[in-house]
Amino acid sequence: MFIFAEWSHKLQSMGLVHIIGIVSAVIFGIAGGILAKKTKKPEKVYAVTGISFIVLELLKLIFMITTTGTYPLEKIPFQICTVELFFLWAVPLVKNEKIKKGMIAYTIIGLIAAVFYYVKPSTVLNSNYIFLSLQAMLWHDIVIMIGVFSIVHFNIYGKKGKGYIIDGYVFWLALTVLAVILDVILSKTLPEANINFFYLSPVQESVMYPVLNILFKKPSPYLLFVLSFIIYYSLGVAALYGILTGIEALKGKKNKEQ
Repeated sequence: MFIFAEWSHKLQSMGLVHIIGIVSAVIFGIAGGILAKKTKKPEKVYAVTGISFIVLELLKLIFMITTTGTYPLEKIPFQICTVELFFLWAVPLVKNEKIKKGMIAYTIIGLIAAVFYYVKPSTVLNSNYIFLSLQAMLWHDIVIMIGVFSIVHFNIYGKKGKGYIIDGYVFWLALTVLAVILDVILSKTLPEANINFFYLSPVQESVMYPVLNILFKKPSPYLLFVLSFIIYYSLGVAALYGILTGIEALKGKKNKEQ
């Protein structure tokens, strides 16, 4: 069956499959912007997206158990661009506006992670099975789509978007702290599982994040590594907000001139 087919050769960075992934990400991003302009029920979009993530993860789980007989704990989807699976479906159910805004704005942080992922999409390129590569590609495309959707629908830039950015950042920071706590505990209690949530495990052999992997060959000293990661990603969020605000300012200036 095609679903169980394997790649005939090892995929290369910037090879055909990688380029197809980048093109698909751009298409999904455009689709997210179009959907944001047309929809009048954004909460349903988040619910459907969250359910889509759950379905994709269940398909991966079933596939891996069928082909390998196991589902490694290290595959639990608790990374910056996969953790939305756990809460996005619940956006319509949340009554607290601050928490809801945090959930929505987190999709922008997920967008940053998904864009960086396509620089070197490890799961897509390293999976032996075609299905797992396509599943990873579709997952990150949807992350990009819902991130663009949030930016466009809620105008998350300028003064109007500052509240969303702050709430999303706090939500991300809380998840980061949770990831660090789990990584530290599980590295001591289940070291053989190789769990590395948010890629912040103190026992990982190398640092995954660009730039940080120049400063740190290994996550040591650990506290300094975690603090550096928080600063690193905070600057990324601030940069994206600045770029979006700058684009909006240019648009406003152009409209005035016309």
